[in-house]
Amino acid sequence: MNARTSARPPALLALIGGNEDRLTPGAVLRELIAACHETHAVRTPIQVVVLSTASGEPDLLWSQYEPAFRALGATPQWLDPRDRDAAGAAETLDAVRAADLLFMTGGDQERLVDVIIDTPLHALVRERHRAGELAIAGTSAGASALGAHMPVGDLDEQFAGPPRALHRALGLMPALVIDQHFAQRKRHARLLHLVSLDPRRLGVGIDEDTAVLIRPDVSLRVVGSGAATVIDAARASDRRESAGIIALENLGFHLLASGASLSFGDPTVPAHLQRVLQTIAASASLRD
Repeated sequence: MNARTSARPPALLALIGGNEDRLTPGAVLRELIAACHETHAVRTPIQVVVLSTASGEPDLLWSQYEPAFRALGATPQWLDPRDRDAAGAAETLDAVRAADLLFMTGGDQERLVDVIIDTPLHALVRERHRAGELAIAGTSAGASALGAHMPVGDLDEQFAGPPRALHRALGLMPALVIDQHFAQRKRHARLLHLVSLDPRRLGVGIDEDTAVLIRPDVSLRVVGSGAATVIDAARASDRRESAGIIALENLGFHLLASGASLSFGDPTVPAHLQRVLQTIAASASLRD
């Protein structure tokens, strides 16, 4: 049996919509740590690296996440590379090699991706996640950075003039485009627009204080106080009129409320959700 055949599936992925309760701490962080305990051979206490590169206020976020993770029995470490050289530094890579969970905070997803993408840190994160050794969670900007492409800028900027090029993300979920603060900031039109530019991808919009916990080859579960919205344009027809009107017909639109739990490969899952689950399962297992 070769090493690849015997390898375990990729580790847990958690997509968080931002503004999760980190003072109590609340259900999202509690369920995240519990899900890490359920995965393969995770140590106790769980070693968490909090990556705050996206944030313009990293000190403030660390002052909130450090006690939150300690209250949940984990051991947190702060990592804040601000340029590409720092993302390849030995101390940065050593911290990620020793971690069980990489937690990417909110802030500016462009800053996060510009610092991390195609660096030794990016390669190490992908390698350890694929090997089933490193769970990855992203909240707000950190969630958007996990997809194939990501939303950037305001809605008006998205629609002004000809379609803008899609902004490459870190590709940990290569079949998804992920948006956050979804219901609270009314980002449905923005995500629809991004999906219309690349209908091969599923659009996933996650409400605040809500997470989608994905165990590759096993299941997905929605936890927290909101919902996740999934937009499937694989069978949609896209009509664009000269007046700037965009029409998407035959669009799949799915709302997964908190508490929803779906197993990959379950034949009893309704047919309209089968493609969604198959796409997410393949993406989580890096089989895009």
